[in-house]
Amino acid sequence: MKQTITFLAFLLGLGSVVSEDKAGPEGDKNFSSRVSTSRKPWTNREFLNDSNHFQFAIMTDRTGGMRPGIFPKAVKKVNELQPEFVITVGDLIAGGGWQKDEKEIQRQWREFNGFVDDFEMPFFYLPGNHDVSNGLMDRIWDQMYGVRYYSFIYKDVLFLCLNTQGGEGTRPFLGDEQIAWAKKELLDQEDVRWTMVFIHQPLWVFEEGVMRNVKGEKVLQKSRTGWPEVEAALSGRKHTVFAGHVHRYAKYERNESNYYTLGTTGGGSALRGDAYGEFDHATWITMTDEGPRMMNLTLDGMLPDDVTTEAKQKFWREMGFSENFRETFPFRDKTVTLPISNPLETTLSGELFWMLPAEDHWRVSPRRVSLELAPGEKKVIEFSVTHEGDVSTYFPLPRLEADFHGVDEPYHLERSLFLPMDLTEHVKKYPEKTEITLMDAMLVVDGKLEEEAWKKEPTISRLIPRKADGYAPVKTEAWLSYDEAFLYVAVRCEEPVLRDVFSEARDRDGAVREDDCIEILLDTNRDKKSFYHFAVNPDGVLYDARRDDTGWNSSATVATAVEEEAWTMEMAIPLEEIDADPAAHKTWGFQMARQRPRWGGESSYQWSPTFWYGNTLPSFFGELDLN
Repeated sequence: MKQTITFLAFLLGLGSVVSEDKAGPEGDKNFSSRVSTSRKPWTNREFLNDSNHFQFAIMTDRTGGMRPGIFPKAVKKVNELQPEFVITVGDLIAGGGWQKDEKEIQRQWREFNGFVDDFEMPFFYLPGNHDVSNGLMDRIWDQMYGVRYYSFIYKDVLFLCLNTQGGEGTRPFLGDEQIAWAKKELLDQEDVRWTMVFIHQPLWVFEEGVMRNVKGEKVLQKSRTGWPEVEAALSGRKHTVFAGHVHRYAKYERNESNYYTLGTTGGGSALRGDAYGEFDHATWITMTDEGPRMMNLTLDGMLPDDVTTEAKQKFWREMGFSENFRETFPFRDKTVTLPISNPLETTLSGELFWMLPAEDHWRVSPRRVSLELAPGEKKVIEFSVTHEGDVSTYFPLPRLEADFHGVDEPYHLERSLFLPMDLTEHVKKYPEKTEITLMDAMLVVDGKLEEEAWKKEPTISRLIPRKADGYAPVKTEAWLSYDEAFLYVAVRCEEPVLRDVFSEARDRDGAVREDDCIEILLDTNRDKKSFYHFAVNPDGVLYDARRDDTGWNSSATVATAVEEEAWTMEMAIPLEEIDADPAAHKTWGFQMARQRPRWGGESSYQWSPTFWYGNTLPSFFGELDLN
């Protein structure tokens, strides 16, 4: 169908294409609308209702290290997608060539067929080496399913289902009889629009060879499987091949076609993710006139309509402490109450556990609580919380971790709860404090912390996350001093794996704060409005600004260096340029932060907590006292 875009539509930026002839929704006999304007609030695409198109799903290996519960979960999820049918690539029961107990084999098939009975559409069987690998298992298969290889045609697509266990044992082999049958099927059905081939073991892989360890040496072992003869018969026709067995997904290009090995639907797997092809999934195929279109739907990505419900939302939203303490210090023998109600239709099993940093002054009792909540049940948990120490030991705060599971149906909730306090005024009333002294010797800014001033106890030895709910995973130590002309800063950033340090900014005032870096913020006149902001990455690139004005530049001197398991930084900031007069202002507002971007988890740590705010609010700065 020829389509053109009118110049007017182009100028107006319209998203739909204007067609010369009647097309799109209005051309479909099943569609009607009362919209009478010449322009329509829909595009001119035709409905995807071609009667030759169809969807089906492929389930892959369930056994070979079976993980119970995965396959039946997949059945329920696939039902919601409503494919026209489901097909498998084998390994349906634990079985195995060693299994000679007929009652046990029959039991395993009853269990599996119980899962299959839950499908709302046809299910097509295919044997794997766990299903037919000795004479007894072959006989049981034949009694239940009639044949071990077969074909069918659906909407002019040939489905060729082969048995890669042509002989006893697990060796991949088709056998002369099956090969002859397959070649005849392909010849008799040469006019189909596409051919789908299903095999359990990826025979092309074994023909090309698999590296194996033989007596301590790696040897490429090739197997004769009979596959080349079938592959030759497939040559020249449109076809796709699907296999299982290896429990790793991969796409191959062979015989000018796509070949696939599929992952697992409950079979043994390290589940390391898509990069390894290790995931539980169902493969979704949409057959079109141009060929199959394919997507792999991981089970975790196939979410049912009740993945979250009003009751589930209500459960986690209402989970919170009853109190909200405004007077925060001193904080002794306070009762903290947690009411919990279960609005779900399943019993909830849960555990509450208080996280207390190793060297802190907080005590909580009880520290751990295990509980079960029946549907509709409510419980009230009380904790006694005490802080022991002066205000300088107040942070980090205790944190309650909640973990709940559904007993009768899948449900999982993890939640962190902070001590119920309004800490906005606490930080202003009890700011973090530290002291710096006058330096009595000249400092060489070279990034190496060799001066005597840096061998004393650090001015700052602890950084915490913004919410004050823990410690940083690595140590950061800072030393500060000053003389008549400069503020000196030295920092050692512990880093056990230096190759993970991220340092890409190269331009002054560039994206330094997105790298690993140290930030220094100074409110020298203590007006809690204006401040000077410095940041340095491990390559010594400097960001400096007056508040948000990066057009302001200082003449600060910066240098960095690398130690065995740390990177270090030295900086000399001219006092005059930051409006610092030690004689007039003996106390400065001060904040220090370390950015440590890593995959997942917290990446920003600072001296004074700011909770839900960034680190650039002077009202949350700590105090730097000049001696």
